[in-house]
Parts: sequence; C-alpha cells; structure tokens
Amino acid sequence: MSAAAPFSWLDSIGWLVLSGPPDALSEIRAQALSRYDGSGAIAYISLAGDFGDALMDDMAELGAPAGYLVDLEAGDNNEIYERLAAAGMIVIEAPQDPALLERLTTQTARSALKSALERGALILFEGVAAAIAGEHWLNASGDLIAGLNLVQNTLIVARPDSAKSGELKGHIHHDLPEVSIIGLARGAALALGPARRVETWGDGEVTISLPSPARPTTQRL
Repeated sequence: MSAAAPFSWLDSIGWLVLSGPPDALSEIRAQALSRYDGSGAIAYISLAGDFGDALMDDMAELGAPAGYLVDLEAGDNNEIYERLAAAGMIVIEAPQDPALLERLTTQTARSALKSALERGALILFEGVAAAIAGEHWLNASGDLIAGLNLVQNTLIVARPDSAKSGELKGHIHHDLPEVSIIGLARGAALALGPARRVETWGDGEVTISLPSPARPTTQRL
C-alpha cells in the first residue's frame, strides 16, 4: 500500500528499503529484487557470522544474478566506492548491534551509497542495519548517535518491541522533539522511492511515532 510520510529522504531516482528483522516466510527480498532493474550488479554488505553466505544463497534462490561481497573493513577506499556506487542493488545486513556497521560505513561508503541511489539503485537495509539509515539511531546504552541521514528527521528501530515502550519514546522526543520514530516489525518493510513514493511491504507492521505537545502519537502505515 502507499501512504504519506511525515519525513523526507534523499532525493533520487532510486529506492531506499528499510526492513525489519528478516523473516524466512517474508517476500520482502523477492519484492526488492523485482524492483531491481538489472542495470548493475548486486552488492552485499554483511556483518553476519557467515559473511553473507546465507543471504546470497537466498537471493540466488529468488532469481538474483551472481553478486559480490563488499568488505568495508578490508577494501581500500577507491575499491569500496567503485563497487558500491556502480551497483544496481545493494543489500546490507547486520544481525547484531549496528554500532560496528555505523563505524565501518566511512564517508567514502556513505558517498557511494548516495551515488548509487542517485543512479537509480535499490538499497535494502535489513534488520538492525536499518537503524543507521535514519538521521539518528539509539545505541545499546541508550545514547542517541548520528546516523547516515538518508532518511531525515527520523530515528529507526528495527526491534519494535523496544520502540513500543512509552519511556523510550518519551526519552527520544524529549531530546529530539521534532523526530519521528519508525518501528519496523519482523516481516515488514518501508520502501521510499522517487517522487515521494512510500510503500509498506510484507505482513508485519510499520509504525511511526510522532511527537505532540501532550504525548507522542502513533501512526500505522
């Protein structure tokens, strides 16, 4: 379905897809693949213990062409930029705390992701990796950290059970009163496309908590 969004994102001809924790029964990866136009290779960034093997195997079973893994830790800046910026689709997974992913996503990698979007790529952030796509994210200690700012004026939570906590929302809205909190349930994704197109994918729930003068309000997409 489509809906209006109370926030903005990078103006481009590409698609930015924010997914909750992966669900084996979900069609989000298949739906993302159906939006991929095949004009560039598929690049993978994975901080999983298997270095993305399960992710790439699943994508191959869905019909994805052979892609390549981009190692943000081992590659040099020029190689990282070229391999990401030229990709037609980028899939990013970080099963655990997003802090390492955020640290490894250097200015070079950030510039490459934006360049890929501007060229029409689809970027899929899966699970807790989605957290760093916002303007802010919340670390394991509860501290607010600057994100990639691909989606402005937002804080993204891909573990929505914690996002439902009134205390958490109150803390965030107190420190950042204008920020919207996006909660992504397992098997749900928020797809942000050209010309302000907004879609929700999957069977899970996407919620947006908006601040109000009295108390936060929640909007479901």
